[in-house]
Amino acid sequence: MSLNGDHRLVEACAHPGCPVCGCLRDVAVRHLAAVLAEHVTDPLSRGRLAEAWGFCAAHATALREMPEAALGTAIIYQALVERACQWLDEAARAVATPARRRGWRALMGGSREAGRESRPRRARCPICVELVVSEGCHLDALLGGLADPKLGPAYASSDGLCLPHLELALGRAGASPEALQLVGLAREKLRALAADLGRFVDKHDHRVRPSFTDREAAAWRLALALVAGRMELFGPEMERDGAGARSPRARRSR
Repeated sequence: MSLNGDHRLVEACAHPGCPVCGCLRDVAVRHLAAVLAEHVTDPLSRGRLAEAWGFCAAHATALREMPEAALGTAIIYQALVERACQWLDEAARAVATPARRRGWRALMGGSREAGRESRPRRARCPICVELVVSEGCHLDALLGGLADPKLGPAYASSDGLCLPHLELALGRAGASPEALQLVGLAREKLRALAADLGRFVDKHDHRVRPSFTDREAAAWRLALALVAGRMELFGPEMERDGAGARSPRARRSR
C-alpha cells in the first residue's frame, strides 16, 4: 500500500474500534461519493449498477446518511425502479398465463417460462466488491507495518482489530512473527476489555452506587464492534476467497 494508505491506518488507530474497519468505512464513503459525483452519467458505471440492482442494504443505508446525495441517488434509482416495473409487467403476464397453455413442461418446471416471476439475478454490490480489494491491501499494510516506527506504536495503542479482521489477518500472515505479534496484542487488549466489562456489570449491583470510568461506560459498545465487526463489512455480499490468504504480489512486496 502507498505511504498515504499507511498514513490513513495510523490515523485510524487513533479512533475507537478496529482501525481496518475505520479505513474501509472511509473507502466506502469516498467510493459512494465518487459514484454520485462522477459516474451517474457514465454508461459503463450505470450498467454495473443496473446489474447489481444498485447497492446492498448496508451501503444504501450509508448513502441515505450522506450529504447532497439526493440528486445522484434519484438518477441511479430512477432507472432501477423503471427496470423493476418492467420485471413486474413480465411477472404479471407469466402469472396470468393459464397452466394449460404453458403445457406439461411448465407444470413440471421444465418450461422456459417457469420461474419468470423471479427477479433477474443481481450482481454483487459494487461497493462491497471495492471493499474486498481495499481490505486486503489494508491488512497487508498493517502486517508489513507492525515494525514501522509510526504504524507499529499507533496500532499497539489502538483498540486493535475486530475478531473478523483479526482472523483474516492471521490467515494472510500464516506462521510468521507478525502473526505472533498480532495474537499477543489481541490477547492483551481483549483481556483488558473483559475486565472493563466485568467492572461495568458489577457496578450495576443494586447495593453499589455506580461510578463508571469512561473505559467502563464505553466497554459494551467496543465489545460489539470488536466481536462482530462493522455490519457493512461483514454482510452477505463481502465475499472473500479462502481464509484471507495474501496475494502472491503482496507476499513478494514484503
